[in-house]
Amino acid sequence: MSTVKELMERDGFVIIRDLFTPEEMNQMNQSIDDFFKNKGVTYRYGLTQPNIAVEEPEFSWVFEHPKVLEAYRAAFGEGEFVFISHEDIHHNMGFGWHKDDGKGYYFTEPYFTPECRVYKIGVYMNDHSTDGNGMSVRVGSHLKDNLTDGQAVSLATKPGNVVIFDVRITHAGKEYDVVERGLLKIGRLFGDHTGKSNIGRKVRDLYCSFKAGKPKRSLFFTLGPSNIYTYDFSKINMKRQIEQSGKSVYILSDKLSHSLNSQGVKTLTF
Repeated sequence: MSTVKELMERDGFVIIRDLFTPEEMNQMNQSIDDFFKNKGVTYRYGLTQPNIAVEEPEFSWVFEHPKVLEAYRAAFGEGEFVFISHEDIHHNMGFGWHKDDGKGYYFTEPYFTPECRVYKIGVYMNDHSTDGNGMSVRVGSHLKDNLTDGQAVSLATKPGNVVIFDVRITHAGKEYDVVERGLLKIGRLFGDHTGKSNIGRKVRDLYCSFKAGKPKRSLFFTLGPSNIYTYDFSKINMKRQIEQSGKSVYILSDKLSHSLNSQGVKTLTF
């Protein structure tokens, strides 16, 4: 049987089953629900919030969870790594095929090399074991500098599972259907080119609730080994996110930093 590290290096992703308990998933989902009642950034008529570790300390227990860090150690094959400070939550978001490499902008060195191991965890609140509406990946595409190579696979995940994936892998969330694309098109006709209208978001929320019965939610965060690729990704990505949030600095709480540091995880300040 292949190890987690071998699967990551070969395929670019791995599913860890039952990492979180049902009670922990309920807590996480409730925290996302509470946060988005009054906060969040509207984009493509969904909601997202970057820098969630700073914006809402309530999520700190997820990032310092012993099973999370154990899974990362298995993926890296080493005990020490860096909390990259790139983490966010999503509500009814959808994305087409892409890589989380900023189209190369997040790296200053050629990064399709074995040494680049910037890994992201995706935690999905919904059951996607049969609906095909969860994350899809192109297997092995983390080693290909294009969006077309690799067999496309829809990942069958349940609440409690997590997906660890290389930020270079080509992947997608649920594509918007004809109604959702139509809503975006109408918004663009009225000058809302990136789907930031709260009215548009509320209309889409109603549609998503009618179609699926509940919102689609997820949480993502990123770690990497202590090398140039990790620090490049962190520095450049966080500069962008700080600008998006309208703030000037990014500082983790002392409590979370100390907890991660005590478990062999480095933290960064921007």
